[in-house]
Amino acid sequence: MKRIIVFAMAIMFASSVAMAADEIKFGVPAWPGVTVKTEIAAQLLETLGYDVGQEDINPSIIYKAMSIGEVDAFLGGWTPQQNPLIDPLKEKGEIEVIAANLDDAQISLCVPDYVWKAGVHSFADLDGHADKFDKTIYNIEAGSPMNTEMGNIIEKDVAGLGDWEQIGITTPVMLKQVESLMKNDEWVAFACWKPHWMNILYDIEYLEGVPGTEGYVNKSVVYTVVRKGFAEDLPEVYRFLKQIRISPKLQSEWIHSFGFKNLDADKVARDWIAANLDTVGAWLDGVKGPDGKPAIDAIRAKFK
Repeated sequence: MKRIIVFAMAIMFASSVAMAADEIKFGVPAWPGVTVKTEIAAQLLETLGYDVGQEDINPSIIYKAMSIGEVDAFLGGWTPQQNPLIDPLKEKGEIEVIAANLDDAQISLCVPDYVWKAGVHSFADLDGHADKFDKTIYNIEAGSPMNTEMGNIIEKDVAGLGDWEQIGITTPVMLKQVESLMKNDEWVAFACWKPHWMNILYDIEYLEGVPGTEGYVNKSVVYTVVRKGFAEDLPEVYRFLKQIRISPKLQSEWIHSFGFKNLDADKVARDWIAANLDTVGAWLDGVKGPDGKPAIDAIRAKFK
């Protein structure tokens, strides 16, 4: 009887290990583009039979969790803004940056077009109109690289911004505040980036940087990042994630549907997959599902 119990326990343990090996946990900050992009990847993987979890946490926590194996993958590795988070872990071999899933992105501060026309084209122009801006910069949440970099700019008095303050809040709240100010033709400087629906709906201009703003004002590339050992544990999923490619225009469309029209992320993802199976097929080129069959066959069967 003891042998039977031990044998049964061994089978249960082996089964739990096998199941764990098929579980993929994504880190997802409150960024519309990454939310939809991750949801698309999750729906595809779930269709193939994988268990997928999505942890709603900010990038600094995502990278810490990846370094100890509690998060498997992140589709929002914005560089160079996140290099201070990425580089130390990459050097220690705790994470792997596997591919650029989006290039030609951009980050800076923006101002409304009427402020641009009034002569504010650069960080260097801000402090000359400090009173109109109320010496305030609207930024995304504390703990994000953008918030940290702006804090450094203010601390070092770059472009005379030493006596300015930044208000760090979530992206939706920030944009609601910005939109409210713009409706009244008030002056506002705020964090902006491409891709995002703000570039479609707002008449805004990106400010040029000055020496000392290099960590904030950049042309950016967004990478797919995975934890140590992911390629060995889940080689087919690794290949799939490595082959995901997104254009700024496409991601802006997702962001507009989810972040502005307030459609559910799962609907945006499901509808896009069904209408773009050729693109999905390129992402899944050479990828097999857990059953050993071409992954795209299962996707086409569900989303045809």
